[in-house]
Amino acid sequence: MKTYREIQCEAAVELKVKPSSVKTCWIASGKHELGLTDRFANNRGQGKGAPACPDKYRKAIQRVLLSALMDSETVRKRISRTSHLI
Repeated sequence: MKTYREIQCEAAVELKVKPSSVKTCWIASGKHELGLTDRFANNRGQGKGAPACPDKYRKAIQRVLLSALMDSETVRKRISRTSHLI
């Protein structure tokens, strides 16, 4: 899996913005929405007044996360083991 910084940079390139404008709490929320986390991420910021992720950022972050999943061999193995559940 890519690091938060790599995800920030790739999403920023796609959106044509500075990497610092892609918040880590938005990345954590995106990972949670895709079921990529097993635990609660402290930087999700839910319930602490963290800004909600705008749709255009959410879509870009999810595209980067999904492309990282497709590149990850361990995830491919994990998906193949659970594909019968789909």
